[in-house]
Amino acid sequence: MQVTERDWPLIIVGSGPAGIGVALEAKRRGVRALLLERGGLCNTIYNFPDKMLFFSTAELLEFPGIPLVAENSKPSRREVLDYFTRIVLSNNLPFLTDCEVKSIETREQGKTVRTSIRDFIANAVVLATGSYDQPNLLNIPGESLPHVSHYYRDVHPYIGKHVVIVGGKNSAAESALEVMRGGAHVTLIHRGKTLSPSIKYWIRPDLDNRIREGSIDLHLNSRLVEIRERSVIVEAGSTHTELPANAVLLLTGYNPDYKWLRSIGLEFEGEAELPVHNPDTLVTNVPGTYVAGVLIAGRETSRVFIENSRTHGEKILTHYLSQAKQ
Repeated sequence: MQVTERDWPLIIVGSGPAGIGVALEAKRRGVRALLLERGGLCNTIYNFPDKMLFFSTAELLEFPGIPLVAENSKPSRREVLDYFTRIVLSNNLPFLTDCEVKSIETREQGKTVRTSIRDFIANAVVLATGSYDQPNLLNIPGESLPHVSHYYRDVHPYIGKHVVIVGGKNSAAESALEVMRGGAHVTLIHRGKTLSPSIKYWIRPDLDNRIREGSIDLHLNSRLVEIRERSVIVEAGSTHTELPANAVLLLTGYNPDYKWLRSIGLEFEGEAELPVHNPDTLVTNVPGTYVAGVLIAGRETSRVFIENSRTHGEKILTHYLSQAKQ
């Protein structure tokens, strides 16, 4: 999309559901807003596994007055991606993709937003950057080897391989089942005593049965301590075991980019490193800077979903317009 204007009342960093929701609310209230995205439009959902189904129903994911049509009770990644893309395009919401925000400088009047494309001037900025771009690193030898990934997309690269998957929540469970059925030998490693109780209810029985029958090897109370070219080292108590591995998926969760967020002045609190903000207005400790979406939850990313962040745009625009009148 061609964007020529430099000055904007509102700039939204991140074009996921939260950012798009803020942009849509701004459009409805007559506020010009620009979405900036470092990847492709709705980049996070695009990078979800191809066959992923959302836990929520279509009704809980959709914005008021804009129905999300799904073939089944649980919308697919493709259906949700098409839905949010349609909202942006049909409402002519201005956006720039492949546009990384390098820094945000707070001036006496407004903001200077420096990006990989050009600088922008804004009255206020909304941070809806999520956490999916920042995987939790294990910081172990071999983590940067080419056959290691912190994301799972499609089964095809893993056919016929020994695949080690680290994690105990939905991403690890779903990928383990799909990769196993795609013809790989799967080993699932989790540091806890049990797999997470938050695993989707329609996934858990299938996973338990595959583990019970031996189609998926499960190592609990275990952690990966080294990745080699064709194997991994697993630690369980005082025992170290070498397991074959042609591919390794480290599906251990994601966190906000705290280094970048602190560089623009945001402060955080508590063990979960929640951004300091007013829950009624979503304004942060930096004047004229708001947070939206999963970023609000800090390291506790599972607390905020699409369905419970749909009011963020309304809160932000109500406060923004009240400030503009002063």
